Amino acid sequence: MYTILTSLKIIFRESFYRYVTFYTTLAFSYLSYWLFYKTTTIQTFLQNMKSGDFGSYSVLYGITYIATSILIILLSGVSVATALWLYRHSRLSQTKNISANFGGLLAAAFSMGCPVCGAFLLSAIGVAGGLAVFPLQGLELKFLSLILLIGSLLYGISKVKAAIHCKECNDISHNLKSSVAKQGAQKRFVILPLQNIFVFSLAGLFLVNQLLMSQVAATMGMTSNKGFVAKLLGIQTKSTYTIIAPKINPDGKTTSLFEWPTITEVSANPNSGNALADAKVVMIATGKPFYAPDDVAFDDPINAQKKWGVFETSIKLSTEQETRYQKLISTMMTCSYCCGSANNVTMNKNCGCAHAKAVRGFYRFMITNFGDKYSDEQLVGESHRWYALWYPKGMLEDYLLATGNDSALPHESHGGAGSDGRHGIAR
Repeated sequence: MYTILTSLKIIFRESFYRYVTFYTTLAFSYLSYWLFYKTTTIQTFLQNMKSGDFGSYSVLYGITYIATSILIILLSGVSVATALWLYRHSRLSQTKNISANFGGLLAAAFSMGCPVCGAFLLSAIGVAGGLAVFPLQGLELKFLSLILLIGSLLYGISKVKAAIHCKECNDISHNLKSSVAKQGAQKRFVILPLQNIFVFSLAGLFLVNQLLMSQVAATMGMTSNKGFVAKLLGIQTKSTYTIIAPKINPDGKTTSLFEWPTITEVSANPNSGNALADAKVVMIATGKPFYAPDDVAFDDPINAQKKWGVFETSIKLSTEQETRYQKLISTMMTCSYCCGSANNVTMNKNCGCAHAKAVRGFYRFMITNFGDKYSDEQLVGESHRWYALWYPKGMLEDYLLATGNDSALPHESHGGAGSDGRHGIAR
């Protein structure tokens, strides 16, 4: 402990490293906050924790998640400052220290989210189940991050004292602050751009994901092999007012693929011979629906998501309307592609993702303005049209699975898909 305190005193004697610690902690706090809010909110997370949505030890999981997140944020600043001090003043084992720091921060970034609502970075690289795919629901990433950051910090601190009198190093004196300043003026330091490395690495992961998706799409073809559900649902040969999407089963945990009625017309399958391209024509809506306010349109899903989301809090419903609204978000509409697990789908009410918020706003708007014209099933079906714009991969996979063309885009398991990951549809 004495060695640790002595080494930290040496490092933080210079105000530069105190600033590095403060701003790194601040920056990583903001990054963690941003990643967390991409899929959920603090209020939703705490509600899920209390209601047992995180499993048998839901409360313990939540407390552990929060505690490790705070500890990681605090360690990030001190660890980076220590690594930077060694990089500027020593040649001792810089690679190990910097690599451990980078690995710890990266693992922490990927762990931000929740098992119910998903994890933004994991979803971005194709892990649809998010934290729910891990046995400990993502705590593995938290623990890995802590091990790397603490290991990096302790390893770095152990080298600080050796670096002070190392003949091959910059021979920084820990007795006089003036000597540090003097040597700082004489030597030319190079600061490793850790932030840029982190950003470029994430960008690389995104590019790899897109490349893999492109390679899959390039090999798509149409298959004539159709199962029972495909024959039952069929491939559309003319425009209709239905859409294939998940529907909660009586067990309240898994889903089946179902033809929901819609409000707007769904394009016919062109049967071009390219199953994936045909599926996009059917499932990906275009244009501006007649009911949409202002500049809300299918052609701009991001803007639509933001605009619909505003209505969740801005529109007030009557008691009767609120009852209908609660039925839609609690018992009918699922959030299948961003969160939950194969045998425990998340209902829209319990999801804090931006798309879930948008769907809730959509329901409030439609109930207020068109409540007497359309049924609950039509509202759910129409919301799936928007859902297909926000989660096209999952919706396309389900459509191709239901119509017997899943070889065109192999179906990946997602929330509510069941133990077989295929909604009970035989191969």
